[in-house]
Amino acid sequence: MTQQQNATPNAVENIPLGFLPLFLGARDNMSFVERSRLAAQNAGAWLMLAFGLLFLILNALQGSVSFVGINSAFISVGALSLWLASAGFQRTALTLLSAGSCLVFFFAGVWFRNGMENFLLVTLSASLLMLDRPGTRWALAGLNGAAFLYAKVLIQDGPLDSITPPLRYGLNILLFLLALAGIIEFFRVLNSDYLQTLETTNSKLAEANRAKEKLFSVIAHDLRGPVGNLKSSLDMLGSGALAPGEFEALVQDLAADVEKSHVCLENLLCWSATQLGGITAKAEIVSLREAVEEVTHLSGFAMDRKNLHYSNTIPVEAEVFVDAAQFQAVLRNLLSNAVKFTPSGGKVSFEASRQDDRWILLVSDTGVGMSPEKAAAIFKLEDMDSTLGTDSEKGFGLGLEICREFVLLNGGEIDAESAPSQGTKVFVKLMAAQETSPAGNPVLIAGQPAPVQSA
Repeated sequence: MTQQQNATPNAVENIPLGFLPLFLGARDNMSFVERSRLAAQNAGAWLMLAFGLLFLILNALQGSVSFVGINSAFISVGALSLWLASAGFQRTALTLLSAGSCLVFFFAGVWFRNGMENFLLVTLSASLLMLDRPGTRWALAGLNGAAFLYAKVLIQDGPLDSITPPLRYGLNILLFLLALAGIIEFFRVLNSDYLQTLETTNSKLAEANRAKEKLFSVIAHDLRGPVGNLKSSLDMLGSGALAPGEFEALVQDLAADVEKSHVCLENLLCWSATQLGGITAKAEIVSLREAVEEVTHLSGFAMDRKNLHYSNTIPVEAEVFVDAAQFQAVLRNLLSNAVKFTPSGGKVSFEASRQDDRWILLVSDTGVGMSPEKAAAIFKLEDMDSTLGTDSEKGFGLGLEICREFVLLNGGEIDAESAPSQGTKVFVKLMAAQETSPAGNPVLIAGQPAPVQSA
């Protein structure tokens, strides 16, 4: 996979203007750690560029041609690193910055004995802290450490020779470098674990905020309306502004509002439980045909109101191994969605077929349908937009998400096929009932506890 990815304007739109040079090459999909590393390496490159240019001018005015060459190398390393970072090659830029700085500091310190070799400790520390690939990290750290050790042994002179032999002097520096590398690596790992925990926490907080916003949106738009209509009608009846006969004419509409509110509350409770991670599947044997009959009986008012035809041709022997309550929620939402998008006089059908150790439930309607692309994606998206039904019915925005999560929680699969004006087909594949559960344990039948097995 190539490192190069195009930078986008959105990646830096919230960065203050004065800090933009530090985030050269930033992208939208970068994590906090990656952005921090990029800012640090760009800061080093800009410093090399600035100080190299400053001393190049000063040395040129003084006629120091050799120093001008070293300064030019400084500028070249810094500029090339910034160009690579801006092009999306952040790792290559960081590697070049470390290796190039090492060579420049080494030769400057050895040739001119100006103390520049001491900066090799800075590049060694930066290599250990900033490079994420162990091989590259330790290779560059070793290069900088070897250059520092060699430069120190070459440069030592005078009285030092008579006091400390070069071999002992070099050994002491080597031990110092190993201790420094060990300490830096320890704190690098510690800091990496902390940053990873911070990233995970921030991600969970972001998900919690999105869940909270979605919850309030559902309450504000989908639950308040039906409850408000019921309250207004009861207030008018209580104040005498609405005659009993007029109230009876509104009963059907109010009943529909109450049913919608009930479904909305059920979905909110189910969805909240899945978001909090406090829900598990307690599987038992469930008859597909009976489960569908129960759901359609409870939702019969909505189908009667739109004069929809209904058929249930599921075989009597079709039984699946699922959590009964969660499966009821899936059926309720699939039926509600089918009714919502099927015009008056249309048809909603339930069928089932056996495939190996699975039963495939088919829920089809003769509704308005949707594009094949949207049908293929509706159970794969985390956020679904609610669409008005054929009679301007409001949606809750949670039904399909609950279907997907509950089906997956029960070890099943769910998918859809559709085309505009040709209705929609939803396929739910579930484990067929058997003598034992998929884990090899006795099944839970009709809500009764499983028998205790002896050891």
